[in-house]
Amino acid sequence: MKHTIKMLTVRDGFDCSVCSFDQEEAVEWEDITCIILAWKDRNRAFRFAEKIWNREQSVFILYVAYQVEDIIAALGMPFFHIVRLFGLEQDLEAAFRKMGRVRLSAADRIRFTQNGQLMFIPSREILYLESEGHEIRLHLGTGMIMVRENLSQCEERLKGRGFVRIYTSFLVNMYHIRCLEKEHVLLDNGECLFVSRRKYPEVKLMFENYIRHLDFI
Repeated sequence: MKHTIKMLTVRDGFDCSVCSFDQEEAVEWEDITCIILAWKDRNRAFRFAEKIWNREQSVFILYVAYQVEDIIAALGMPFFHIVRLFGLEQDLEAAFRKMGRVRLSAADRIRFTQNGQLMFIPSREILYLESEGHEIRLHLGTGMIMVRENLSQCEERLKGRGFVRIYTSFLVNMYHIRCLEKEHVLLDNGECLFVSRRKYPEVKLMFENYIRHLDFI
């Protein structure tokens, strides 16, 4: 069965780690899209799923149900999709279609964690990020929320997404910059933020390059 699942995941273009045969296999977390739990012991599968949810909430978890009782028990768990063993190929195809739709809807969304809960925020809703201690003020067009993140890690995650570090504590979405001066940027909501003199040449270059390639439609 593991070989069959692997073939289906490769065919549909998903990088999934398959845990099967009641053996808790080592999972390489980097670049894993989903984890398929194909264990006959459902209680063990559920315990392992809870470990994954606590560790990496963005991973899609698919559970393979061997019996009807497994399906009923799994309905109380937040699995991304439940796959029936007797309808394996059909159900996996449905799960992958669902994953594809989620991928598309999240393509322009940025992942943040607030109080242990995963959030996906459209990038254009973000005006800028402001670090404050071990937290970040996430300034949105609709208001401000606090997230427990590291600004340097966010900057790395947002590379190529139109954000620029203008000062030690500010990471700005260039989509919302109305005007760039040597000492400040004016945002389209009227806010004015300080630009580090040391960072200004880099900010200017990045903003000019961003404007050159921006699709205004």
